[in-house]
Formats: sequence, structure tokens, C-alpha cells
Amino acid sequence: MKKVTSLKSHNLFGLPEICAVLLMTASFIGGTYVEQGLWALPDRVNFRQSLPWFIIFTLVIMYFNNAFDLSRRVHQMAFSMFSSIVMINLFMMALPFFDVLYYVQITTLSIIFILECMSMGVWILLFHNLWLRANPPLSTAVVCDDYERGREIGTKINRHSHTNRIDAVLSYQTNNFFSALSRFESVILVQPPSEVKNEIALKCWEEQKELIIVPDIFELIVNNAGLVQFDDLMTYKAKSMGLTMNQRVIKRAFDIIFSFLALLFLSPVMLVIALIVRRDGGKAIFSQKRVTRGGRIFNLYKFRTMIPDAEKYTGPTLALKDDPRITKCGKWLRQSRLDEIPQFWNVLIGDMSLVGPRPEREHFINLYMETLPEYQYRTKVRAGITGLAHVLGKYNTAPEERIKLDLTYIQNYSFFLDIKIIIETVRIVFTKEYAEGVEAKKPGRGTEVSEEGEPLLAINDEPEPQSRRSTH
Repeated sequence: MKKVTSLKSHNLFGLPEICAVLLMTASFIGGTYVEQGLWALPDRVNFRQSLPWFIIFTLVIMYFNNAFDLSRRVHQMAFSMFSSIVMINLFMMALPFFDVLYYVQITTLSIIFILECMSMGVWILLFHNLWLRANPPLSTAVVCDDYERGREIGTKINRHSHTNRIDAVLSYQTNNFFSALSRFESVILVQPPSEVKNEIALKCWEEQKELIIVPDIFELIVNNAGLVQFDDLMTYKAKSMGLTMNQRVIKRAFDIIFSFLALLFLSPVMLVIALIVRRDGGKAIFSQKRVTRGGRIFNLYKFRTMIPDAEKYTGPTLALKDDPRITKCGKWLRQSRLDEIPQFWNVLIGDMSLVGPRPEREHFINLYMETLPEYQYRTKVRAGITGLAHVLGKYNTAPEERIKLDLTYIQNYSFFLDIKIIIETVRIVFTKEYAEGVEAKKPGRGTEVSEEGEPLLAINDEPEPQSRRSTH
């Protein structure tokens, strides 16, 4: 979702960032003194030289990893902070190469690392709670003519967001629409009609309401458009689809180096996994035809997680939640993502990239393109082991949402975006829900929204009584 920050939201005026830097600095200084005694200055640490670098690394890396974003869930903040601390200490270890007098023993470094993790753990618990108290969830309305779609969006937000509370689903055809809208602090627009889109946006702007837009393909394409002036005519120039030559060269060089090192260091792990998979019968390595850049078909390799000939009687199908075709070992491999290690070979030989849209089967691409013609544009770049849709979506994310994430990645590609996605991939490896299969489809209700003047429905995490549902 594209979000315009609320003018009514409260912040902590930079206090979290200041306290984080102070706690990290105290942990750094305190840790260097532990083994040397309370008053003896460590032999090869010049604080006058190293402290400015430490503070710069702390601020830059924590901002890069969104470690200061207190609106996220605690486990997401903890991972961002942990990865930031690792990166900060790695950068500090490189200082001697730049003639900065900084050297500590591995035991001292371990003490520093532990103190930093402990202090930032306290920081997360303290400031996350303070932020929640300073920023109660905004009363929010989803405006959508498709009732089921609106309710689905509302349910997701209520379950996973601290910033918004969905209280109603409205239709664009609602009588006294703007009067109904004025009751909410935040508005989420889903496919707004062109004739009212500007009016709604100006109304939210005027009344200082938070405006959130669920983007369509046009908005994704022009999202990072640059300002271009023709005399006194102001225009926006959209970026063409795909990567530039320089971007492709840098991306490919990184892919080769990273995948080679990954195969080298993970080869013992691959051997053990292959032996475990072989015990279930059948081949250890499974190959399947997938589509990559330019629509080229290639053989994707992964460790086998299903029974042999799993699609013999069904044809191409997505894995379901609690799919009986998945072996006991395969379930663990899927949850840990270890089944995808052989894909580093695909990256090394040029079939895939480390980061990009997940490689899809031709059957499903053709199927999705019947209703989503833009699905074909995923192949403007190489398929990836991980990607934006992989870390922000899930295995069972709907195709129409997945394509938005994939196109957003392609349109906003940068080397640093790839690094952030790789770091986030480590986090989702330990999140079970990201590997769950698709749910079997259940018959649903009608999708038309009532045209009454009142908000349609309060949305809570718990299912609503049948009597309340029947009124809508």
C-alpha cells in the first residue's frame, strides 16, 4: 500500500534515535574496558579516532535497516536491530585498514556484541511501548465497491498493524459519502473511480486525514517518475520497465560472487540434506521447468520435498496448506527454505539472480495472464531466489498482489534494495507463516457493497455474529 503519513500522528521528537546511539556508544566503550580493568585504557583502541566512526556507522546502518521504525511488530524490530549490530561491528573491524587505531580481541568483541544486544533489547521494549501510547491506532475506513476485497484488507490490517484500526467498509456509491467519511481519521482507497479520486484526496488533505492508496498498475509505473520541465509545463517522466546496462552488470557480478561463495560454504550442508532426502526414496535433487528473463525456459533445481510423481494425477497444482504430498523431511526443508540451496547453481550459471521475481511455471503464467495481462512483465528481469514479493508477501499471496510487489521491485531497483531484501530474507526464514501453502477455496458471499448511507460493517479480528452479517 502507498501511504501518506498522517498529519495527526505523534512522534517522540528524535528521543529514540538519540537514546539508541547513546546506549550503543556506552556498550561499545564499556565492552572495551571489561578485560582490561575499569581504569586501564585498552592498548589498541583510540576512542578519539574510533568513536566518530562508530556513531556514524550506527546512525547510517540503523536507518538503512529501518531499525528506528517503531510502528513495526516487535520481532521485526528485533531482527532489524540484530542485523544492524552485526553490520556495525563488521564495519568497525575494518577500521585498521584505514589507519584508525582500533583493535580488540575476539573475546572483547563478543562482550561488546552481547552488551549491545542487551541494551538495544531494552530500548526496543521501552520505546515500542512509548510509541504505541503516543500513537493510538487511527480509526480507519476502507473504501471499496467489492465488499469481500474490502473486508479482506480490513482483516489483514487489524491483525498486523499497530497504526490503523479498520472500523468500516464503505462504497463509493454510499449516500452522503463525504459525510460518512468525515467520521474517520484515516481513509484507505481501493480502485477509486477517476471522477471522485481527486475530490477524495483533496478532502483528506483539507481535513488532515491520513490517506492510504492500494495502488493499481498505473500508479506503480509512475510511482518513481521524475519531474521534467518543458518551458512552463510541468510533467512527470516515468522510468522505462527493466534495468539499465550498468545495473545489470553490477547485479550479475554480485550474483556470481555471492552464489559461488554460498555453494562453497554450504556444500557440507547440501551433502547432509541430500542423504536425508534420499532416505525417503527417490532422487535428492528435483528439477522443474521455470520461466526467467525474456520468457526463457530453464531447469530450476531444488531438494525434493514431495513424494515422487506428486502431480501424476493432478497436473500442475500449487502446494496446499498441510499438503499430503509433502514428505516429513520436505515439510521441514520448506519451512527453513533449505530446499532452495541448489538454486545458487542456477544463479551461478545465469538462469537466475539472487533477488528478483520468484521463477514461475509457464502453466501458471498463462493461467494468471487470462485475468492479469501485466503478469508477463515479471520476466523483464531474471527470476530470483528471493525478492520483494518473497519478503513482503507469502507463498499463498494472491497473484494480483504478488505482481504488484514484483513490478514495484523492477521499477525501484537498486543494489542497496537487493541488500535489504537479502537481509530481510534471513528474517522470514524463521517465520513459519511465510511458507504455508494456499488455502482450498471456499464458496463466498456476494461481492457487491450496500449503497446505504451508513458505514457497512465494523471489522474485528473475531468473526462477527451471523445476525450481524446477514444485515449486509
